[in-house]
Amino acid sequence: MKIGIIGTGAYAIALASVLENKNVNIMMWTALKNEYDELVKTKKNLKASKYKLSDSVTFTMNMDEIVKENDTLILAIPAKFIESTVDIMKKSFTNQNILIATKGIATKNQELIHEYLERELNTKKIACISGPSFASDVIKKEPIGLTLASENEETLNYFIELFKNIPYLSIETRNDIIGCEICGILKNVMAIFSGILDGLCITNSTNAKFLMDASYEIRNIITAFGGDKHTFSTYAGMGDLILTCTSTKSRNYTFGKLIGENGDFKTYGKNTTTEGLENLNTIYELLKKKDIYSEIVDILYKIIYLNQPKELVLEYLKNKK
Repeated sequence: MKIGIIGTGAYAIALASVLENKNVNIMMWTALKNEYDELVKTKKNLKASKYKLSDSVTFTMNMDEIVKENDTLILAIPAKFIESTVDIMKKSFTNQNILIATKGIATKNQELIHEYLERELNTKKIACISGPSFASDVIKKEPIGLTLASENEETLNYFIELFKNIPYLSIETRNDIIGCEICGILKNVMAIFSGILDGLCITNSTNAKFLMDASYEIRNIITAFGGDKHTFSTYAGMGDLILTCTSTKSRNYTFGKLIGENGDFKTYGKNTTTEGLENLNTIYELLKKKDIYSEIVDILYKIIYLNQPKELVLEYLKNKK
């Protein structure tokens, strides 16, 4: 099996670290010359991770090469680059199985990433992987749980085979890719909200109330999109929500905490990949387009884009019954 990982960031490297000891060939793509040069020379991308990849992993800046020479493609780039990357990728695409390891929305038409890929690449051979897994923890080979989801049974089985027999990795499967993607998108938004609460010095009991309120809202949104609300009760759902909303290793949580503490959140947001912030406006517009109301998304939008007071998060919790 030949695997092309599109991306060389922290999570892309973490996935490569999971797969490099299996009987597969791995090629990784980056658009950045400095990253490419460093990876070729040292097998590391120190801007993203201290992990040294094995000598068997190769690198390229040629999209045509990585698409044509691999029978499996893993998308592990920030969501904001999905459309520009796929625009190049589709020129060489030959209907390989695709695994989405990116959390976010295709912004141009406000679509879930699997919907965008289906339309642009004319394929149904798409799955996504999601769950509570900071890249640094995956690399340490600590016990990790992930959810694999696809509407295509053949593609789902293909990726089950790829990730099986990895001792520290627990994989659960779903046919609900809609719910899996929505969980991955919304947990980043919820983490910003949770971080604001922490910055305002709320109690653990109040934060637990928020997590429950957030879980109900995510379930309702999954259902409104046509997914299965039970997908929330997976690693991709509750598992990732707990991790992202309670750890300062989460960039989204840290961004929110800076807001709550009156810290320099704007500089942090500019200098750090913060998926919840990058996707908040698109999520807000997508929910409006589909006539779906999310009180949590609405409040964050008001705080971040309309400069309304951060104390709105406390009013929400006081009034939420």
